[in-house]
Amino acid sequence: MMVRVGSAVLAAAVAGCALVTAGVAAADSNATAGSVRPTADLAEQNAPCTAGLEGAWLLVNVSGIKAEDGNVRVQVYGDDPEEFLASGKKLVRVDVATAADTMKICVPLPSAGDYALAVLHDRNGNGKADVFSEGFGFSNNPKLKLAPPDHVDTLFSASEGLQELDVRLTYLLGSNDKEKQARRKKKRR
Repeated sequence: MMVRVGSAVLAAAVAGCALVTAGVAAADSNATAGSVRPTADLAEQNAPCTAGLEGAWLLVNVSGIKAEDGNVRVQVYGDDPEEFLASGKKLVRVDVATAADTMKICVPLPSAGDYALAVLHDRNGNGKADVFSEGFGFSNNPKLKLAPPDHVDTLFSASEGLQELDVRLTYLLGSNDKEKQARRKKKRR
């Protein structure tokens, strides 16, 4: 599914978020329509969320980031449960360099509607979800187990304008080397 965004919102997204369009994406084989290229300047990436733009925008407050390495990836999925977390079915993707243990990330939405959001702390920056070492979070903060949450538990309704959404990351097997060392010491006792 392609992202459909109004021309005013698209122009602002291109300027503020560097939205990758089909013409720009040719140089990046991993880029898809609706992807946002990683930017080192988080303030620049978040500029559209402070500009009072038209359309639907989401300011995602990500908390629980355990290390300042890698990227934080936010992906938006539609209201179809069959497409939730399915490869190639995201509507929008935003990648930003990890900068702190709590971050605000601006995400353009195709329009007002029902969506599900997934957030990944890609610690090693390989673009893949390494379940045992990286942090995950979803809209509505459902309790995470060894399987992804149900789509219905992550759905939220977005209206026109700016909306804030809090997402707390969970790391299944710890998050950093200090915690791993502490667990190993406890096991040896």
